[in-house]
Amino acid sequence: MSFKFYSLVLITLIWATFISCDDSLTPKDFDEEQPYVQNLVVSPSSISFDPQDGQKDTTLSLNITVDGFNFEADSVPYYSLFLGENDEPFLQAKFPVNFSPITTFQTSIPISTNTTEFETYTLLITPSLNGNTNNFAQAIIRQTGVPTNPPEILEVNNPEEVEIPSGNNTVAVLFTAKVQDIDGQSNIDKVLLNFRNEDGSLLRETPFELLDDGSNSSGDIASSDSVYTTTFTINSSNTPNNRTAFYWAIDKSGLSSDTLETPFNLVDNE
Repeated sequence: MSFKFYSLVLITLIWATFISCDDSLTPKDFDEEQPYVQNLVVSPSSISFDPQDGQKDTTLSLNITVDGFNFEADSVPYYSLFLGENDEPFLQAKFPVNFSPITTFQTSIPISTNTTEFETYTLLITPSLNGNTNNFAQAIIRQTGVPTNPPEILEVNNPEEVEIPSGNNTVAVLFTAKVQDIDGQSNIDKVLLNFRNEDGSLLRETPFELLDDGSNSSGDIASSDSVYTTTFTINSSNTPNNRTAFYWAIDKSGLSSDTLETPFNLVDNE
């Protein structure tokens, strides 16, 4: 790949980082007198494998359509496909020739991958490889693989003992769990909490859910920081007891973390 095109790609990707949540874009300022591309459509726009697909090598096909303008009869745009944050494309080629000055270019790109891989592909369409940073179109395609690793609870936190308040007083008690999933944090489905009574029975059949939403209702301090939280309010109607709090997490494919346990005792305020 030429240095000029390397510069084009690098500048383009840096510029794109300032466009939040845009998976496809065209530069706002472009030279309408030169060849340019617009209206990029990629199918599929996202890739997701199901656990029923199993774990296997496979080949995907990205179907690409883009409108081209001011192209000469023997001129076509280029496509370049990047994996993750790599600066050099792993696939690069021309669109098939279409002899019309205003036309639609179409092609299909094969991608070799595995159903277990989580990837981000950046597709860049340019009129040429001459280093011109204008007149391009771009799309980002995200691939969600079949998870192979369960989530992991790194740390849990709750008070081991809380005094039951008197009168109309209340005490807010936070339960938190820091959770990671090396297949991707977005793969975490639920972080759960339940309590085991002294006699071995569960406090409730349906466990409580901890949230990472930064809301007042859950008591979570910051959203999307991998710390999941729930809050319970203790008042004078509660009775003394000794329980064990236990936490676990489940990912979207049903894989479960180990269970972490901590004591949680309610005592009289005497």
